[in-house]
Amino acid sequence: MRRVIVFGTSFAAVLALAYLCPMLGDLTVNGSARRSICVAGHCCCTGRAEAAESTAPKKAQPQRLTLDPNQFVGPVKEAYKFAEQHPEILAELHCYCGCDKAEGHQNLLDCYRSTHGASCEICTQEALLAKRMSDQGSPVDQIRNAIRRNFAHDN
Repeated sequence: MRRVIVFGTSFAAVLALAYLCPMLGDLTVNGSARRSICVAGHCCCTGRAEAAESTAPKKAQPQRLTLDPNQFVGPVKEAYKFAEQHPEILAELHCYCGCDKAEGHQNLLDCYRSTHGASCEICTQEALLAKRMSDQGSPVDQIRNAIRRNFAHDN
């Protein structure tokens, strides 16, 4: 029982010092400034600050608009790469596979935000047609009309 009382009292003293020492100002331990009391060579506040700095992102990474094309192969990879490089074009195009009704997609770009574009041959063909026409210098209106002519049969 006596050990429990001594341990509890010691523990309370250490906690009190840990809270009071920051009010006294910076402490110097082994030549480096500490903001709290060191217990067994570990400084509570400094350790937390170092951990926060190491987990904080260095730079804000730009948000991806599409999945990484390197996850795919063949024509699907080519379609995802075009979607990644030219999201502004695919955002202007309607997809005629029915995903607008089934999945709530607003445009062809939405197909490439998930794996839907990889599993849908119509989406892949639409994106590759858009790529070919864009590479030839066709404006979005002509690309839109060509996709409508080729894929709007059932919609």
